[in-house]
Amino acid sequence: MKNLSDTEIIQALDYNMNKALEEIYNRYSTLVYGVCLKYLGSREDSLDSVVEIFHILPQKISKHKIENFKSWLYSVTKNHCLMKLRSDKKQTEAMKKYIILNNNDSSDPEEDIIINQNLENAMCQLSYEQKTCLELFYYQKKSYQEISDITGFSVKSVKSFLQNGRIKLKKIMEE
Repeated sequence: MKNLSDTEIIQALDYNMNKALEEIYNRYSTLVYGVCLKYLGSREDSLDSVVEIFHILPQKISKHKIENFKSWLYSVTKNHCLMKLRSDKKQTEAMKKYIILNNNDSSDPEEDIIINQNLENAMCQLSYEQKTCLELFYYQKKSYQEISDITGFSVKSVKSFLQNGRIKLKKIMEE
């Protein structure tokens, strides 16, 4: 496969997907990682994104007519990173809206107390894992890896608990 052009490797996906993907990975994983690092700024998020991109690559390839694979892959990678940033920004903004505990600038102390009580009640309705990850991430400003080290959860599980916890917390607070 090493002697094949990008176009030939893409065509080889139909009959030998694993070998073709391996060759694409060998050729372009550094490029994909570099683009991810440029946009996401985090090694951990970039490595996760490389895995995600190469996981969805066969589906994307089958849906497009690709003339210049390297340029197309760059665009796919860039779009993936931008979508990830948008998603992370929306989740962070939603959490900031509800987690006002320590730095609340409200001039009404009674309102602060009510918000804090509602937030505490909502946090109690989360699973142990979700609550722990949210508290470590937002209150103690720990990274995914630090939370993983503290809790023993995998980094992937930490991300999942955070995402699901944010969604559930938002839903509870809106009720």
